[in-house]
Amino acid sequence: PNQSQVIEAYMIKGNKCIKGYVHALPRNSIYAAKERRNLSNVAKQEGRKPRELTIYLSGWMLIFTSIPTKILNTADIQNLYKARWQIELSIKRLKSILNIDLLRAKKDSKLAEVYLLGKLLYATLLERVYSQRFENHSVGEFNEGRILSPWRLLHIVHEQVKSGLIAEFPINPSYLQDCLKSLSERSRKRQLQQLTDKIYYIIQLVGCVGEKRSI
Repeated sequence: PNQSQVIEAYMIKGNKCIKGYVHALPRNSIYAAKERRNLSNVAKQEGRKPRELTIYLSGWMLIFTSIPTKILNTADIQNLYKARWQIELSIKRLKSILNIDLLRAKKDSKLAEVYLLGKLLYATLLERVYSQRFENHSVGEFNEGRILSPWRLLHIVHEQVKSGLIAEFPINPSYLQDCLKSLSERSRKRQLQQLTDKIYYIIQLVGCVGEKRSI
């Protein structure tokens, strides 16, 4: 029968054994039909037939958890599982706004670790400002509806923080050297192309002539 079910299951690796529970929830009939069509199309492209078990399971959502059913029943597990999407969206927002997945360093290097930790620290700062600034709009709560877009709000906070950092640059001399270092050109393989004094003088001369003619 197409009703929610739960069975005990065990994850075993070597001498380790973890007792858990598999919650099986029937999917929406429209979504299940779409999933079956996708499975059939993929199998057809690969020149094979989808297994009957695969077709059958496409109509179900399976969730494994180690939490006993006396603590969280199937409905609770389903609700908790749906909320995990909000966490994934939060990570996507940070990746989009901070480019948190792009590090200007070699993979697994110490510099990459420093960059990542710095971006995570900045992400924590944004989340804190974001939550405090818009705390009356339920932006950080999963148990309430929301009207405002978290992406837009985070983007606004991000731009404001950047503006504040830039504004602080010429004001606080104690940060001057650190700011100059972070804003300086990185070492490059190719030499920076520069004009010779002669060419630069000619350009300046032509510019002066042009200004006189325009007058």
